[in-house]
Amino acid sequence: MTAAEIYVTWGYECHSIILTPRNWSKVKKGKPLSIRGKGYYYEGEFFWDYWTFAGGLDGILNVSYGNDGGGGWEGKLSDATINEFEYVKKKETNL
Repeated sequence: MTAAEIYVTWGYECHSIILTPRNWSKVKKGKPLSIRGKGYYYEGEFFWDYWTFAGGLDGILNVSYGNDGGGGWEGKLSDATINEFEYVKKKETNL
């Protein structure tokens, strides 16, 4: 099962998100996907990052941030850095 980490840069910072095999498959098929990232800190303030995919590899990728939908990165998904990798599901532990 192939997953992907997508990297984009705005300002002087690189931002990324990992897509599970299920979500990466949706994106590659051109199906729309909107997902919230893990967020990041900038100058001591925390921001959520929001990733919107539409139209497959040659389609649109829009990354916004914060509560007001600030613009971070917009372009074709194929212009972002994409690192596909073999997905290994974490084992559940019983406590």
